[in-house]
Amino acid sequence: MTTLTANWLGALTVGLGDLLDRTLRQTSGLDPAGVAAVLTVRARPGQSVSELAETLGMTHSGCVRVVGRLADSGLLVRGPGPDGRTRGLNLSDAGDAAADEMLRARREALKSVVDGLTEAEAAGLERALKGLLPQLAGDRTEARRVCRLCEHAVCRGEDCVVSTAAGR
Repeated sequence: MTTLTANWLGALTVGLGDLLDRTLRQTSGLDPAGVAAVLTVRARPGQSVSELAETLGMTHSGCVRVVGRLADSGLLVRGPGPDGRTRGLNLSDAGDAAADEMLRARREALKSVVDGLTEAEAAGLERALKGLLPQLAGDRTEARRVCRLCEHAVCRGEDCVVSTAAGR
């Protein structure tokens, strides 16, 4: 890879990150931690605050504050956890609706970027992504972090090159 290609990849990463951040904030009215928490709980209902904090790369106390704000706003509910000692996190009906809307807006924003590509360019991008994405996640936690804003219904099982590479 040339230095120019690496630089373009960096610019693409920043530009797409900014596009998604702006889109998800405007759609949900939540900060990035709130967006990521809602979408992560959507993907893995019943997880504990500790598991959520690990996926989001947050401290436990910071995650407790995010969960509290989301619960106070009616998007998240705390329920029984998997082992009886912890509390499991689930989305309320309003949280599910918010997640649906965020994922729809995310899909449309990303689609607007790739819609200008020719078929050959789109196929090349898909091949490049299949090669690049598996390199980002060495384990399950990293895979969950990489995919925390993903539309999980779109790529499951072997279709998810990130989780497949991480052995999840």
